[in-house]
Amino acid sequence: MLKVIGFILLIHSAISLIRYRKHLIYKDMADQYHIPLDILLEIIVGFALNMFFGVILDKKFVNIHQFPHKKTYDQALQRPNFKQPGGRGGVLQSVVRDKIGNFDINN
Repeated sequence: MLKVIGFILLIHSAISLIRYRKHLIYKDMADQYHIPLDILLEIIVGFALNMFFGVILDKKFVNIHQFPHKKTYDQALQRPNFKQPGGRGGVLQSVVRDKIGNFDINN
């Protein structure tokens, strides 16, 4: 319930900020724009309610340290089939091979 109240506070503060900005434009004082204190407090309270009741009290945290496999960091990132091109020569090597013949740019 308090998550909904926090969300409603954030929506109301956004609408209030839009109305305040339109009022300043109407009064030709748009260069004196600052966020009013009541809207700023509404934003802070709405954000705090959403963070506290939406994230902290849900307690649906998953342990990120439990993996289904026991691989080390190097084993998990090892990709023997991946060949990273070493610059423009490696990328264009197939084009040059087609035009010139079997010519190794890297050597």
